Amino acid sequence: MVDDETGPDVRDLVALLDAQDVVGVTLGWVDNNGIVRARTVPLAELPAVARRGVGATTAVSVFDSHDGITFAHDGLSTPAGDLRLIPVVDGPRSIVPLAGQPGFAWVPARLRTADGDPWPYEPRDVLERQVRRAAEAGFEVRAGFEIEMYVARDDDGATAAHRGPAYSANALRDVDEFARQLLVDLAANGLSIGQLHAEYGAAQLEIALSPLDALAACDAQVLARQTIHAAARRHGLRVSFAPVATVEGVGNGWHLHTSLTRDGANALTGDGPHGLSDVGRGYLAGLLRELPGLVGVTAPSTGSLVRRRPGYWAGAYGFWGVENREAVLRLVPSSDLLGAGHTNVELKASDASANPYLALAVVIAAGLRGIADGAEPPEPIQEDVGTWDAERLDAAGIALLATTHEEQRAHLLASDLVRGVLGEELLGAFVAVRDADAAWALDHTPEEIVESLRWLY
Repeated sequence: MVDDETGPDVRDLVALLDAQDVVGVTLGWVDNNGIVRARTVPLAELPAVARRGVGATTAVSVFDSHDGITFAHDGLSTPAGDLRLIPVVDGPRSIVPLAGQPGFAWVPARLRTADGDPWPYEPRDVLERQVRRAAEAGFEVRAGFEIEMYVARDDDGATAAHRGPAYSANALRDVDEFARQLLVDLAANGLSIGQLHAEYGAAQLEIALSPLDALAACDAQVLARQTIHAAARRHGLRVSFAPVATVEGVGNGWHLHTSLTRDGANALTGDGPHGLSDVGRGYLAGLLRELPGLVGVTAPSTGSLVRRRPGYWAGAYGFWGVENREAVLRLVPSSDLLGAGHTNVELKASDASANPYLALAVVIAAGLRGIADGAEPPEPIQEDVGTWDAERLDAAGIALLATTHEEQRAHLLASDLVRGVLGEELLGAFVAVRDADAAWALDHTPEEIVESLRWLY
């Protein structure tokens, strides 16, 4: 039960924000489409909001990508009901004054019932459970997102902001002012990145967020979206993180890198094959084993299915490799130059239409299960399997990951791991939303599907 005495005392924080000319605080929450929904409250209301939250409809968990509301999930089958969106305030850095939006600050939030009790559809709670499970097994989770984006000079996305070549200084120079603004604003908002560069796709850029603990990594990913959009707007540009921003384009991934530490050391690093420990082999094998259900959470949308094509470094086939960028699971090993702490596993089939908290939660769970089972991965594949014929693929036990909604839905519902991580209620809502999106797509062309998703992310 929430009352006036419950919740953090944020009066000192309010004074600090007021001194920085903040007038409004935006509470951000990510739905089952990966869309960031939000409420903004006046700064003076923050002490009350920190205790009691602000109202939100229970239907937020069954919004589809087109702002339709599906009532196909029995648990949320009517428009009746109210929730409280409560800011996650756990220290002086919890609320970030936004460098690109003067007067506003940002804070992640979570949904609670009207009585303040846990809400079974809350993504942050799902991730927190898996972080606790990892801790019980003796591990801390580290994660980081590589964020690809399409940058355009007009609202229809037709005018590319840079002309390439891929990875070149010429391409980045076309957006120099935006790139500078982005570096300044990211740093001001407390976001650390490893690099910024022009990517392979037309008008595509990428930033690599520095690794953090699991919850902080997801919070950083969400804040990075807000920061990037604001910096682009300041320079007359528009940014799309959508899995496919143009029909002919390569698409945008939000590649998810994860590792485990134990006693301050990288637990994946060892003296076994490919520099992996027993833990590292089990972790990798667990991810590989759970891929069909996993990618239904990490790359779940109609746009994800369009993006996931062989030859596009989008993780179309279910295999792993060492530094193989066509593999859906890419092992990034340690080296003498990088150090023993560098080992991590990159999931390619991950994009902005995924809820980052849910995506990371199922990845952690899959890895932990593989460790617990002592699972062993097969030998890595260092080729582009998209060039193989069907006989060779079959002999290697390699198959395409889902290419249709029906396949992906079946894999989601068949995965006991995904069901256990999300819970029956959330899985039901998640699948209902995917079904609603797929039903919408049936009546629209690929061009219309891409256009409908372009500016959602």
